[in-house]
Amino acid sequence: MGRVGVALDLGTSGFRGQALDLDQNGRILSTAVTTRHPLPGANVMDHLHFAVEMGLNQAHKIVVHAVNRVIDHLKIENDEVVRLAVCGNPIQLSLFQEIEIRDLAYAGKRKLESLGVVAPKRDAQIM
Repeated sequence: MGRVGVALDLGTSGFRGQALDLDQNGRILSTAVTTRHPLPGANVMDHLHFAVEMGLNQAHKIVVHAVNRVIDHLKIENDEVVRLAVCGNPIQLSLFQEIEIRDLAYAGKRKLESLGVVAPKRDAQIM
């Protein structure tokens, strides 16, 4: 095949992925869409609540499992993937990256200080 890029959208209502042929000007090879978000709940606050109550690690594992299933459904060879782009809101991206979420869950500086929460950097990254 050649060089493949994967674009992922970690949305509030579900995940979407596309495989792109990078040697053919980004021609779309395949698309996969979930019918719902992998975490329980109807909105991003429900997903955040689940992660706080059940643990960030558990939520992260569920999200990564769902991402892997989306990529599997793209029907591409993993060794051909040379680029992966992921987009989503700060909560979805934090769950995907398994970084602190409580700063997004609680309002008020005093509450965050009482919990010892330090907001992580959420800058875009190339890894």
